[in-house]
Amino acid sequence: MTSFFKNLKSRKVGVDTMIFIYAFEEHPGYLVPLRNFFRNVEKGETEAVTSTISIIECLVQPYRRKDFALAARYMVLFRNFPHLSIIPMTDDVAERAAFLRAHYNLKTPDTIQVATALVSGCRAFLTNDQTLAPIEGINIVILDRLS
Repeated sequence: MTSFFKNLKSRKVGVDTMIFIYAFEEHPGYLVPLRNFFRNVEKGETEAVTSTISIIECLVQPYRRKDFALAARYMVLFRNFPHLSIIPMTDDVAERAAFLRAHYNLKTPDTIQVATALVSGCRAFLTNDQTLAPIEGINIVILDRLS
């Protein structure tokens, strides 16, 4: 797993929601590689990009459980993490997402995430969504498939 993360230095990477959840809630199977990834982002060796969809998706479970402290910690992370850009929905993102949905038959939140990465100039999109097929113009990197 670590060779992929080492090769990300000085690159811009799109990041899917579950990557934040795994890292922030310290999922034991992913903690070490994601800690290294986010350290590289924090130091500016890698730039991370995600959509505002990640905020929505990360906050659902804390709000369901009425864990407002966790929700607040997520918001601090999203607002203050160095070299992490939260990209709002724009016309360009919406158009690219519609194209991806039409051509790859993906769910709308997935298309928004990938379109955000593409419009932002990312070469890779880090996810653990096994259903994301290869998409022209971006390397879909499945966390579980990294060796």
